Amino acid sequence: MKAFVAARIKELLQLFLEFDEPPRTAEQLLHRLRVYGLKGITTVRLTSNRAVMVSFKGAQLRIHEGYLNAPEDVLRAIVRFVQGRTRAERHLAQKVILTHPVAAMYRAPVRRPGRADPQDPLMLRELAHWHQEYNLRHFGGALSEIPIKLSGRMRSRLGQYTTATQYGEAAEITISRRHIKRHGWQEAMNTLLHEMVHQWQAETGLPIDHGPMFRAKAAAVGIAPQARRELRSAAPAARVVTQQELGLRAARQS
Repeated sequence: MKAFVAARIKELLQLFLEFDEPPRTAEQLLHRLRVYGLKGITTVRLTSNRAVMVSFKGAQLRIHEGYLNAPEDVLRAIVRFVQGRTRAERHLAQKVILTHPVAAMYRAPVRRPGRADPQDPLMLRELAHWHQEYNLRHFGGALSEIPIKLSGRMRSRLGQYTTATQYGEAAEITISRRHIKRHGWQEAMNTLLHEMVHQWQAETGLPIDHGPMFRAKAAAVGIAPQARRELRSAAPAARVVTQQELGLRAARQS
């Protein structure tokens, strides 16, 4: 019995010494999270994504590298975020996760804008006009006026809403240039409305997801209440399937 107690004390002292310094690698972070109760995750991948702080799929957990020095309450919140059985549990954990300031040195470099298209100024003016129009028509003018950008890099996504960050980067909506040219303006307007619903979620303090609140609001503004929708090219062509996705169970910087 004495030998067991001595061994246990030695183990606890070793654990205390390990916890005296923050983890430095993904493996050390995984070990720390397991001590706090993490189950079902076999690998941790450190990222430098400026928008998604924590996300998981299957047995892999992706965490921004700025969380290596996160305090215990934030790390325990990550465990609750992964293990949470209800949306409310995950939402509460997400709030704690996002209290941790990700140091500027860890942030991903700002991606350089892609090659401009001669039609960009016209398309951007049109998108800005309809953002203002839809804001008045469907949101009572309550949404903020935010930058709208075009991307030539988006292949599988039609659009994306990115929240503002504590480092002064404004929230923005990005629409795929390829999407506009391939599927036409009517579908692009539906995508703009989709992202505006996410903007509404962010500005009203709701989780940014495709859950019941999103589906209800999407139906109210007249767009498909789902993350995935089937589209056809404007010109006769094979049917294509595209997806708008913010990331399954992702905690986002706000």
